[in-house]
Amino acid sequence: MIVDRRKICAVFVFDGFADHEITLTMAWLKGNGVSDFAIETFSSDGRPVTSMCGLRVIPHTSLKNTEPEDFDLLLLPGGNKWERGDNLEIFPLIMATAGKKPIAAICGATLALGDLGLLNDIPHTSNFPGYLKHYCTDYKGEDFYQPMSCVNAGDIITANGVAIIDLASEILRTFDIFDEQKVQDWKELYRSGGEALSFYEQ
Repeated sequence: MIVDRRKICAVFVFDGFADHEITLTMAWLKGNGVSDFAIETFSSDGRPVTSMCGLRVIPHTSLKNTEPEDFDLLLLPGGNKWERGDNLEIFPLIMATAGKKPIAAICGATLALGDLGLLNDIPHTSNFPGYLKHYCTDYKGEDFYQPMSCVNAGDIITANGVAIIDLASEILRTFDIFDEQKVQDWKELYRSGGEALSFYEQ
């Protein structure tokens, strides 16, 4: 992976990954000039993949060339592969990252965290109550499940599949890209359908 003075958001991409779930996050980490983040995508073998929406993505690198030391945030998009029990090859990287760098998982990607036992004793969420247990037989975190769109437990951020705004805002908050008031104003900008354009005047 390319490493320089910028912070790195490492994004796992695979055939069928839910690109729409993470594009808002990526846009504000990289595309709007508010942070020093760079986006680095990686696939299992470094080969191109096709997203859920049909977008052809040529990743920057492969899984074998990606280590926790290479990035500041690991971003895991949803996709049906998680529910099929695929993407197991990324499990060692997730475990190596846990407790060292923040991990953000949305929709089906929360199943990987459930399978690995990372949600057994921290507040978290997913698509709906029972979703994690249905697919992750060893999941033991029912008492910590929060019926919320997105839960920030510090080093692990989980979100349901439609919490695109909330996921992005929690990541912006985690890395102090916006202060608390700015985060709230940013969320209102998107939730108001652009009526809160005063965000840009601040």
